[in-house]
Amino acid sequence: MMMCYAISATKANRLYWLGRYTERVYISLHLLRRYYDKMIDGHPGEYEEYYRKLDTNNPYPDEDSFRMGYMYDEKNPCSLLSGLIAANDNAIVLREEIMSETLSYIQLSLCHIRESAEKGDPNITDLQPVTDYLLAFWGSIDERVFDERIRNFLKIGKLVENIDMHIRFDYPFYRIQEAYDCLKNCAEEEDGIFDQMILKHLDELLDDDLYNDPEPDYKAKVLKYINHLVLL
Repeated sequence: MMMCYAISATKANRLYWLGRYTERVYISLHLLRRYYDKMIDGHPGEYEEYYRKLDTNNPYPDEDSFRMGYMYDEKNPCSLLSGLIAANDNAIVLREEIMSETLSYIQLSLCHIRESAEKGDPNITDLQPVTDYLLAFWGSIDERVFDERIRNFLKIGKLVENIDMHIRFDYPFYRIQEAYDCLKNCAEEEDGIFDQMILKHLDELLDDDLYNDPEPDYKAKVLKYINHLVLL
């Protein structure tokens, strides 16, 4: 019989945010590569679209500083480095829950990006090992973590971030719907983890027609609800 132990509210919150930060870095790496390719192809203004979709002000004067900043600027909360630092801070506290081997993949990711930052490496494709380590992190969760509550809190955070980022960057609706359905499945065993009124609003708003022909404030409303859905 599988043993599931009580998890404190503080650790549940850290598991949730560990899931969010690792997914944020993983998706951001993919998106930054895509925007990097666009800029190489002669569309230097594309970086302005990137930070607008994140609802942040542009702290960088040109495409080169944008690229370096979103990779390595520790003061930018949207940068890859900031995300990995936050993930590592949570993972260290959760070492016993996620196992040291799992933690090591976050630390390898952070070490690699710090080394790249120290060298001033402007090539985002050189950060492929970070993507590989993050995939290994989730593989290690599946391999080594047997407590379903720990796995669920991590996956709930991962899926909330997945939905948030994919909505911001206009991914097709079926990607949003798949992640949302999976999110609700993960939460079935966790009574009271969702704000039920917000869940009702999201069930109504996450509709193919509404998503593809949105009203002016539709995206902002969905993002607000998805980021306030989980009661942790």
